Amino acid sequence: MSLFSKNSLREKRAQKASQKRKQISTRAEYLLNENTSFDITEAFRNLKASISVSVPKKEGGLVIMTTSAFPKDGKTTVTVNLALMFAQSDAKVILVDADIRKGRVAKYFKEKSIPGLSDCLSGQNSLEEVVHVSNVNKNLSFITCGTHSPKPYELLESEEMRNLLQTLRAQYDYIIIDTPPVLLLSDALALSTAVDGAVLVCRHQVSYISDIQRALETLKFSKANILGVVINDYKALQTGNYYGGYKKYHYYSSYSYGSTNPYDKENADDED
Repeated sequence: MSLFSKNSLREKRAQKASQKRKQISTRAEYLLNENTSFDITEAFRNLKASISVSVPKKEGGLVIMTTSAFPKDGKTTVTVNLALMFAQSDAKVILVDADIRKGRVAKYFKEKSIPGLSDCLSGQNSLEEVVHVSNVNKNLSFITCGTHSPKPYELLESEEMRNLLQTLRAQYDYIIIDTPPVLLLSDALALSTAVDGAVLVCRHQVSYISDIQRALETLKFSKANILGVVINDYKALQTGNYYGGYKKYHYYSSYSYGSTNPYDKENADDED
């Protein structure tokens, strides 16, 4: 290989790495605010309303978990902003990062991930010590993932986790739990019967339909109450039809779109 080719390859790799860092930085700060476009805000408002009417009202707070088939579907971004949308409607909300292996919720609020959920479940910290009140909305609190554990499934399946959820139900109107991708890890399945409903997040023109079907079948097998599918990054055609105004996020009970590989190992750390 010539010196010119080597230098050109290095430059391309450097540019790619720079773009990746910028993308991660942008995602880490993407929270709904007054500058967010109407389309995106309204899509999240519709998502919140759809979930609200999908779960029967009962005594205590409702527990909703989100998952995806694979990483890079934008699940955590959708989850964090869904929790924020509930908080904006004057509900008392707590967001729980149950991705103990690789949680990202802390980055959205510029907080440290330790101590967090795993530390509370293992008895290292009290619940009061791991609950943070967000600086974006007083109605929104959150629990970060905590110290990485070699046995996250066992922690999420534990009696301590069930007791924690019961405590949170008594204190909050909504408990929104961000869980790992269901086809990559089994961790989310540990919570499937402990929550009131599950939402699957996929990405338009990235997620395979076959992977979405497998994810839904996996959730059904674990007896999860599946509320629906969120199509993230949906790009509608600019026509006069009903969906023309919803270009970023939308909520559907069915799905039909094109696809590419949903899990590029080289970029696996980009987004969950």
